[in-house]
Amino acid sequence: MVIAKQMEIRANIKDYFDLAYNGEAIIVPRKGRKNIVIISEDEYNRLNQSQRIAAYSASFRSMQDSSAKAAAISSDFTDVKSFNLSKLAIISELPNGWNGNGAPAFPRSLIEKVHNLLESLMIQPQIFPTALETIQFEYDNARRDHMEIEIGDAETAEVFCVTYDGQEHFEDIPATIDSINERVGMFYG
Repeated sequence: MVIAKQMEIRANIKDYFDLAYNGEAIIVPRKGRKNIVIISEDEYNRLNQSQRIAAYSASFRSMQDSSAKAAAISSDFTDVKSFNLSKLAIISELPNGWNGNGAPAFPRSLIEKVHNLLESLMIQPQIFPTALETIQFEYDNARRDHMEIEIGDAETAEVFCVTYDGQEHFEDIPATIDSINERVGMFYG
């Protein structure tokens, strides 16, 4: 962690950005304790994902406390699809503000769309709700590549891939069963 004044940052912005990119957090003190922290996009994404998973886990646990949900969740899942569909049922009941930061509840149309996709996918993903009113499918392969497919109410899905050697790739594909199955097949191929 590095602490730097605003004037130092302005005078040496490239150096401070390079430090942040290489994993160093830069704290910029401001009046009234309105401090700013400069971090890399990778670190921000890690923190954001951790926060999303923690919020989802907390919501999942609170829903387990209700007797109706507890029975559904504690049932013996015979496959990943059953687990994903049960998880989706829980996601469908998340209220406005479910992540503690104002995330909206998920529209019924999105839940139905994701349900239909999960029913027909060749390879089941891990699924996660996002604060952007989307549901993310995540895949990892034996090469240590990672792929995320973000499903929203739009007719396209956003695909993000990062390979084992750090190369990133973004693309939009039709949010259809055939297109997603094809993209997942290429990822594992």
